[in-house]
Amino acid sequence: MSGAHATSSTPHPITPPDPGVFLAAFHQSPAMQSVVRATDGLIVEVNDTFLKTFGFTRERIIGRSPLELKFWVDPEQQRAWKQELETRGFVSQYEVRMYGADGRILTVLLSTHPVDIGGVRHFVSAGVDISAHQEAEARLRESEARFRVLYEAVSAAVLVHDAQVVLQVNPAAVRMFGAATAADLLGKHPRHTSPPAQPDGSASPEAAARHIARALAEGTHSFEWTARTLAGRDFPVEVTLTPISFGGRPAMQAVVLDLTERKRAEAELQTALARERELGQLKSEFVSLVSHEFRTPLEIIMSSADILQRYHDRLAPEKRQELLQTVNQSVRQMSGMMEEVLVLGRLETDRMTFRRAPLDLPAFCRRLADEIGSATGQRCPVRLTLEAPGPAAGDESVLRHIFANLLANAVKYSPAGSPVDLAVTREGAEAVCRVADRGCGIPVPDRKRLFEAFHRGSNVRHIPGTGLGLLIVRRCVDLHGGRLAFESAEGQGTVFTVRLPLFT
Repeated sequence: MSGAHATSSTPHPITPPDPGVFLAAFHQSPAMQSVVRATDGLIVEVNDTFLKTFGFTRERIIGRSPLELKFWVDPEQQRAWKQELETRGFVSQYEVRMYGADGRILTVLLSTHPVDIGGVRHFVSAGVDISAHQEAEARLRESEARFRVLYEAVSAAVLVHDAQVVLQVNPAAVRMFGAATAADLLGKHPRHTSPPAQPDGSASPEAAARHIARALAEGTHSFEWTARTLAGRDFPVEVTLTPISFGGRPAMQAVVLDLTERKRAEAELQTALARERELGQLKSEFVSLVSHEFRTPLEIIMSSADILQRYHDRLAPEKRQELLQTVNQSVRQMSGMMEEVLVLGRLETDRMTFRRAPLDLPAFCRRLADEIGSATGQRCPVRLTLEAPGPAAGDESVLRHIFANLLANAVKYSPAGSPVDLAVTREGAEAVCRVADRGCGIPVPDRKRLFEAFHRGSNVRHIPGTGLGLLIVRRCVDLHGGRLAFESAEGQGTVFTVRLPLFT
C-alpha cells in the first residue's frame, strides 16, 4: 500500500516475513496492516482487516504494487507522502484518500515505518479507515450550523444557566430582556430576569426552584411566568425548561416566549365576549322595558285619542287642550326613552365619536338649564353658579348627554319647587361640574348597581324611567376622558361631581 518503489526490472521471489517476529500481532491488529518490500515496491503481506476494508482478495493483492492497484485518489497526496517518507524515514498519521476495490473512496489515516525482515528492508504501513468518522463529523458540523442559524434567528429567547449564572443567550433573549448586548446578561444570576414575587404571591426564587425540580424529574417542563427586563418592566412569558449538559456540567436551558400580545388579545377577546353578553342582556331588558314602561304612555295616548274622537264636539275647548297636552307629554316621554336606548346602543358598539371643538361653557350651561326647565314644565328651578374662566374645548353633543341626564334626574326625583344646583368651577385644566338636588337620595343597597343598564333605585320605581340615564352619563364621561363621582343621603338628596379636561 505504501508504494515507495513503483517497479523493479528484475522481480525477486516473494518471501513472507518471519512469523515469529510480528506475524501474530500483524494479523490480529484492528487496523489495516500491509508490508511492502522496499527493493521492488511489491506488497508481500496484508492482514484480514486490510482485505475486508478495501474489499480485495489476498490473491489480487499479494505480489502487486500499490501503484499497479491504483489505491491513491490524488497523485499529489502520494507524492507528498513519498517525499516525507524519504525525507524523514517514516510517515505518521498522514490523512489520505484511497480507492476501494468497488471504487468507493476511503479516507485513511496512514502511518508507515521501515522494518528489516530477514535482512531485507520493508515498509510496514498501518491504516485506520476514518471515513465514517469524518462523515459523522461533517453531519455534526452541518447540524451545528443549522442549529446555530435557528438559535440565532428564532424569535423565542433561549437562555442557558446553572444555579448561579446565565451561561449563554441568543439574540432574541438580548432583545426580550432589554439588554444592549449579550454581555449584559451573561454572568448574571437568573434572578435578575424575574421580579421578587410572582402574581400568585409566591417568591420567585422558591417558585423557580419548584419548576426546575419538576423539569429534572420529567425531562422538560413548561409553565407561565412573570419576567422582568433589565430596566425593571414586568411582562408575562411562557417558559420551557430542559436539563442539558453545558461544557461538561449540568445546566438548564430555558426557552422563553413573550405572552404580552397573547394576553392582550385574550383580554380583548374577553372584553368583546363580555360586551356581547351585555348587549344581549340589553336587548332582553329592552323588550321588558317596552312591555312595561311604554305601556302606560301608549294607553294614555290611545285613551285620549279615543275620547277626542268620540266626544270631540261635546268637549269644552279647555278639556280638548288638556287631552292634547296629555298626548304630547306621553309622546315626549316615549321619545325620551327611545333616545336613551339609541344613545346607549351607539356607546356600547363604539359608534359614538368624540369631536373636540371650541366651547362657550357658560353659554352652554345656561342654554341647557333653560331647556331642562322648559322640558319639565319648570317643576324645579335650576340655579347656576359659573366660575370657569378661560376658553374651553369639548364635544358639546357628549356633554349634553352628560348634563341633560343629570339635571333631568335631579328634577325628576326632587319635590316640586325644590331647587336644583349646577355649579361649574375650574381646577387647572379640569372643569369641575356639580349637580346637586334635594330629592329622595339613593338607598345604600342600590349604589353598587347604580350604573347598570335598566337598574333603578328601589325608592323611585313609582316614577317613570328607563334606568339608562346614569349609564349613559358614565359612558359619556369616559368618552370625554373625565371622572364621575357621587355622594348621596337617602331622603336628603344627591350630588354628582363630573371632572372633565376642558381647558388647556
